[in-house]
Amino acid sequence: MAAAYGIHLGNSSASLASYSNGAPLIIANDAGDRVTPAIVALNGTEWEIGLPAKSGQPASKSIIKHNKRLMNSDFNAEDLTYVETSSSCRIQNEEKLVYEFETSETTLYSNPDNIATKIYAKLFTIASHAMNNEGDLKLVLAAPLHWSTASTERLIKCAELAGFDVLQVISEPAAALLAYNIEESVEDVNVLVYRLGGTSCDVSVVKVSGGFMTVEKNIYRSDLGGQCLTKDLADYIAAEFKQKWKLDPQESRRAMGKLLIHADNCKHVLSTLNSAHVFIESLLDGVDWSQNVSRARFENIISSKISAYMEPAQKVIESFGGQIHKIVICGGSMKIPKLQSAIANLVPEAEVLSGISPDEVIAVGCAREAGLLLDIPEFSLRDLNTEVEFLGKDIYMKYLDQTVQLFKEGTPPYAQNTHSIDAGDAKSLNITLHEDPESEQFATESFNVETLKKPLTLKATLQQSNVLLQLE
Repeated sequence: MAAAYGIHLGNSSASLASYSNGAPLIIANDAGDRVTPAIVALNGTEWEIGLPAKSGQPASKSIIKHNKRLMNSDFNAEDLTYVETSSSCRIQNEEKLVYEFETSETTLYSNPDNIATKIYAKLFTIASHAMNNEGDLKLVLAAPLHWSTASTERLIKCAELAGFDVLQVISEPAAALLAYNIEESVEDVNVLVYRLGGTSCDVSVVKVSGGFMTVEKNIYRSDLGGQCLTKDLADYIAAEFKQKWKLDPQESRRAMGKLLIHADNCKHVLSTLNSAHVFIESLLDGVDWSQNVSRARFENIISSKISAYMEPAQKVIESFGGQIHKIVICGGSMKIPKLQSAIANLVPEAEVLSGISPDEVIAVGCAREAGLLLDIPEFSLRDLNTEVEFLGKDIYMKYLDQTVQLFKEGTPPYAQNTHSIDAGDAKSLNITLHEDPESEQFATESFNVETLKKPLTLKATLQQSNVLLQLE
């Protein structure tokens, strides 16, 4: 029996979710963590993926971080420089992009696709261990909205080489909406999707109408991410250390590497607790460092950057010009309460959806989509471009002495509409459908309503060639 999974592989971390018994569920890795660092390292002659690659002694490893940036076929010089400066392996970009992993024991060469495959293979192992039965691991992936088809195809190939059977690739904003079942909304809603990851920021306004999602506006920023806040916290701790010991960690790449790891852990702890303890063994010249950091202190450190993080959201909202009904926050950096309150204050009248941990939202949406697709196995969505015919004219219904507009012109197929009907003491009800109130009927349906509970509820579903009417 096939199992449904969703994966979001980001620049900094990866999240894996399954779909079973009608609900998505995040799967923890072998360390018990719900999120796996998207980091790969060569330690001696052994490959390390996830937490082992992130922890330990970074100086003894050859490490690649933020590999997803270079999975984009349209990456630029800024992306290349960012990955190169944050990693400890050499990157050659002549005819082909090649990573050179060099340790004291060996030198190995790889590329972005191979590294992505290793991360997917790690997630495949985690998913396999979580399965109670043997079967195919069906997968839905999320890709950034600005990626080309060639880039998403590379993502699919890497996941398939790792062992997954990829059903579909959906956009990250669509996955975020699916996580909260927003596409099932009866009324038309405009949703602001704000994603802040480790190294980038995506803001979209998505219109949901009749089960269809349309991205109206989008801004992508590669210069905004949680890493900037981690760096500010690390600089603060370094300054405290220097003030006490008259030694400057900023002058040592090894010391700052340690500081950044501990600052990142501290940042995540402060997302849920009011205080975090930082202990760094042998930070510089054999001197240990121990310090408590309060959430208030951290918020004060990052306060000057809050307006910069809100700027793309403000621009998208102003450009859209319409009312925002809901806000979905996603991305690991949006766990920070200060950022959550800032985005909520931009649109005070909108409902902020934050019931799912932000770094798990997109994976949960992908898993839910995978579960839905398994219910219709004959329906293939590997082709990302699908033609859909929308309703060309209004449809009205008439019953008793009432005339009601059932569907508007432009309504998508499989849209549904419900209508309350007061049939009085009538034992039967005759409903006719018309293209306009004065035209001849093109369909009619009769119902025996004698035994039905009053008032009646009519559910109409717009199908490809007809309208399905059901009384409840």
